[in-house]
This record gives sequence, structure tokens and C-alpha cells, in this order.
Amino acid sequence: MTRFGSNDAVSPRRDRRGFTLIEILAVVVILGIASALVIPQLGMRNDQYCQAASRVVMADLIYAQNYAIVNQSMTYVQFTANGQTMTLYSASPSTIPAPYLTNPVSLTNYTRTFNSSSTPQLQNVTLGTVSFDGQTTVAFDELGAPYSWTSSTNSTAGFVNTGTIKLTSGTYSMTVSIEPYTANLTAQ
Repeated sequence: MTRFGSNDAVSPRRDRRGFTLIEILAVVVILGIASALVIPQLGMRNDQYCQAASRVVMADLIYAQNYAIVNQSMTYVQFTANGQTMTLYSASPSTIPAPYLTNPVSLTNYTRTFNSSSTPQLQNVTLGTVSFDGQTTVAFDELGAPYSWTSSTNSTAGFVNTGTIKLTSGTYSMTVSIEPYTANLTAQ
């Protein structure tokens, strides 16, 4: 039985809308922890540095190959791991003075330096092992086929194995590969 003036029967029910202070603080703490883990990773994108560097190396190799085809002469790409450089030559690198190819953009000697600010795509990447059948220089003939060049004998030999160029940034690394005969380029 309910009395007419009683507060129990007539009081309006309050709908609870919104969040409590504890719920809001819990969300803020979770977002803070997540951002503390994610934000430092944004500045260290080693995989992207390696991918950009591999695209530069592949583009330069294609340029050297096309130069050899167009000029119907051997073109050389020499990698120096201790000097962290890649240099393109229009004739044997043992020729004095060195017959550098001219970079069509900068109109200077066609040399790339890894782990340097001279090329933004290469500034966080180091040149690792390079092997073209045990040599560090690849040559392209007038048909664009790849050869390994031996500096001690100043001679070239057709690839027997796939040529590799290893690029590293932090803990991430990629390998650019050049296939024998076809000079097909891949990066993994």
C-alpha cells in the first residue's frame, strides 16, 4: 500500500548518463601507456630506411645497365664496403684517371655514400657484404648482362651465382639481388 505523499512512490528515476571519473582516468592511463610505446617507434623506421636505400641502389644499377646498352660499352658499378660508397664508371675502374659516369641530376661524379647526409635516402643505412661471384664490382655489357669484375686481372666473367648487396639500418636488413644472364633485380 502506498501513501499518496510518500517520496518512495513518486520520486523520479534518475537515468545515469556519462562516465565516472574513475572510468575517464582509466582510459587516459591506457592511452598514455600506448602512446609511450608507439611514439618512440615512429622515429626508428629502419625497415623504411632500408627499402628507400634498396630502391636507390636498384635505380642506379638500372641506370648503369641502360647506359651500357645505349653506349654499347661496358659500364661498371663498384661497391666499397669499408668506404661505404657505390660508384658508377663508364670504363674499367682501374683506368687512370677514373672514368666516372656523370650523375644526370647533379652533373657530378656518380658516387653514392651510404650512412651520410649527402643522400637522404641513404643516411641511416650502411653497406654490408657485397658479392658478385666473390667480387665487389658488377659490370654490364652492351646487352645489359651482368659480369663480375676482378681488379687484380682487370677482367670480367659472367655471373655464375646471384649477385647480392646487403643493406642494414639498425637491426633491419635487406638484400638486393642481381640474377645471372638477365640482371633481374629484386630486394628482400
